[in-house]
Amino acid sequence: MLALEKYIKPGQKVLEIGCGNGVTAIHLAKNCKLKITASDYSQEMIKEAKKLAQDQKLKGSVEFKCLDVTFLKKSKARYDLIYTERVIINLLTWKEQKKAIQNICGLLKRGGFFLMLENSADGLKKINAFRKCIGLNAIQAPWHNRYLNDQEIQSLKIKGIKLDNIDYYSSVYYFLSRIVNAFLAKHKNNKPDYNSKINRLALSLPSIS
Repeated sequence: MLALEKYIKPGQKVLEIGCGNGVTAIHLAKNCKLKITASDYSQEMIKEAKKLAQDQKLKGSVEFKCLDVTFLKKSKARYDLIYTERVIINLLTWKEQKKAIQNICGLLKRGGFFLMLENSADGLKKINAFRKCIGLNAIQAPWHNRYLNDQEIQSLKIKGIKLDNIDYYSSVYYFLSRIVNAFLAKHKNNKPDYNSKINRLALSLPSIS
């Protein structure tokens, strides 16, 4: 949410793809006068999101709808800001991921932004290199995910679209939680506690590349 808020401005028309139970869209609409369409592939998630939004005091508005990221071309709406949260990684080939990114960018207004809040294969590789140095097992990406890699994103060419930057916004959190916290837990014969003081500290620190 903090990563998103840097790009949020009052009056924007926003599309969230992969809203789950709607907590992010509701948070943004509580704090800023936006018009948000929050979508998910799962009808059940949309039902939960609508329940969660009931009786919430919002500065903006939120509409929840069921939407398949692979069929976005049918939409005629255009948005100032579109974001995904761990959605593109659920497509299991780069060809599918690339097509989805292209279709999403086609829904942007001129001057609009597409923010991909997605897992990084490069980031996971770095984490595992550190874990190996201190005797921790490698973390495996879930079987149903294909994490994005920087080289593919940087090489992607879409007419009228340019890559602004790649921001490892959770880099410090993952370093402290998956390496430092995991190391300390192992030496106490415990499982990592992700509500630990170390993790809470990690959330308050800025990212590093």
